[in-house]
Amino acid sequence: MQPLFEAFLVVKAPDSVKNASSSKNAGKSSSSMDVDKAAEGECSPGRNPSALNVKEFVSFAEQHRHTLNMYIRQDKSLLHSIAFAPLVRYPKLLDFDNKKHFFRSELKKRNVSQRYNSIRINVRRDYVFEDSFHQIVLRKPDELKGRLTVTFNGEEGVDAGGLTREWYLILSKQMLNPDKALFIHSANGLTYQPNPASTIQPDHLKYFKFAGQIVGKAIWDEQLLDSHFTLSMYKHMLNQPIEYTDVESIDPEYFRNLGWMLNNDITDILEETFSIVREQFGEMLTIDLKPNGRNVPVTEENKHEYVQLVAEQQMTKGIKEQIDAFKEGFHQLMPLTSSPSSLQDLRLNTEYTGYTRESPQIQWFWNIVQTLSQEDLARLLQFVTGTSQVPMDGFKALRGMNGPQKFNIHRCGDKKRLPSSHTCFNQLDLPEYSSEEELSKYLLSAVREGFEGFGFS
Repeated sequence: MQPLFEAFLVVKAPDSVKNASSSKNAGKSSSSMDVDKAAEGECSPGRNPSALNVKEFVSFAEQHRHTLNMYIRQDKSLLHSIAFAPLVRYPKLLDFDNKKHFFRSELKKRNVSQRYNSIRINVRRDYVFEDSFHQIVLRKPDELKGRLTVTFNGEEGVDAGGLTREWYLILSKQMLNPDKALFIHSANGLTYQPNPASTIQPDHLKYFKFAGQIVGKAIWDEQLLDSHFTLSMYKHMLNQPIEYTDVESIDPEYFRNLGWMLNNDITDILEETFSIVREQFGEMLTIDLKPNGRNVPVTEENKHEYVQLVAEQQMTKGIKEQIDAFKEGFHQLMPLTSSPSSLQDLRLNTEYTGYTRESPQIQWFWNIVQTLSQEDLARLLQFVTGTSQVPMDGFKALRGMNGPQKFNIHRCGDKKRLPSSHTCFNQLDLPEYSSEEELSKYLLSAVREGFEGFGFS
């Protein structure tokens, strides 16, 4: 049966589209992220055979998901084959073990020629967190990738792997201990995120960097941690946009209250202002969500802004320093962030249709991109490519539904419309705007479109 499955995937996947010109303006529209609308681009109205292939491909893969994953499980190299590789673009079609193996194979491929020295640490059981911190936090990223050998002070025994596993579990428990004041648990008591009051620890940002290093090294070493983070925390680690709905993983009841506010007329019902009250070490603090927010009432007209700001405060702004420090440590081993060097890499690996590198609109585009926050940069990559992550081998390794496909910008003549995208082909349709200010306004509106009133723009 496998040859039949492979034949269907090759025929139906957009990889097999024979007419390049007809596939050029198709793809999965990122504004709706809906396969049924894959053929509808602003500059290419109408149906397109390639878009139909996307729908058929996904439909077939969903119907036969169990069988496809069984084949991949038997032969892990299939995800690198012409037939099965497009499945990587749709992670929900893959079982966790297959996604995990693919991730690890990509990680190993990037470091195949590297050799790292081992790391030896000696810790006291009651002070695993503190002792490990002093021995690890100042190490260089390449040093952290070395094999870890752990000894517990005053105990005999050779670490053949068991002591390292125990060290990871003890360390993660101590890291989340409320007495450390670094993390707080969500309403369900099962997941954690940074504590906004962690400043009580003089070196709290150094500790958060260390925590990020440990999580990154655990992934690198394929070790388990006795810790689970909130959905918004995982999104921060991966530089993915945060939505107001992510509040649910922190406090389901609070999320339901915000949902009720959005879905009902609150006139003369709620008496809220653009501020929140938080208890910190027995003292009640009022935090403005916007300038002078404690004196700005929440109304039916501005309630969407309030929900956006209050969710942002809880998941991002109120713990931004802690998150940034954690990510600094995490990305030393899991380099997923977009840095100035990766932006330069993106620019060098971008192709143009209807524009040239010297076109004013292109010059403006790159000027704007260089000023974007990490949040908006992640949204731009998500908008155009379907993922907010930088490929492990750089943007030269970016893939589309036709195989290798660089980031590409196409000229679109209608200046009154927002930019659109086709994630199947990593394509941005950019109208020929008249000024940099106009381009910035419409570009940011487009990439934030799916998060207005629900995300942090």
